[in-house]
Amino acid sequence: LTAASQSLGAGAPLTKALLAGLDRMTFYGGAKVGDRTMVDALEPALKALDASGLEAAAKAARQGAEATATMQKAKAGRSAYIGRQLDTADPGAFAVAEVFAAVAALFAPA
Repeated sequence: LTAASQSLGAGAPLTKALLAGLDRMTFYGGAKVGDRTMVDALEPALKALDASGLEAAAKAARQGAEATATMQKAKAGRSAYIGRQLDTADPGAFAVAEVFAAVAALFAPA
């Protein structure tokens, strides 16, 4: 959030600022797409938000979260403590998808 705030303060649009925040989060946290973390939903969602808008972001987040259910091993985040495939979406990725779905529904045309 600090990196996103700094980007906003420097005049970046919101979508670019959020991507800057994600960049710093992955830099310091080490997680990347494919590691079975919230990043699996957050990165595609923010990229879709930047390119196509909120509805596309919600769809990308859902797809990213669902993909975590088939990942064989978590390489970062809380799921890494389990050490095996769970056949269910990573909780952090699922939460990200739910947030994007709720925000998209809130701003959907009536």
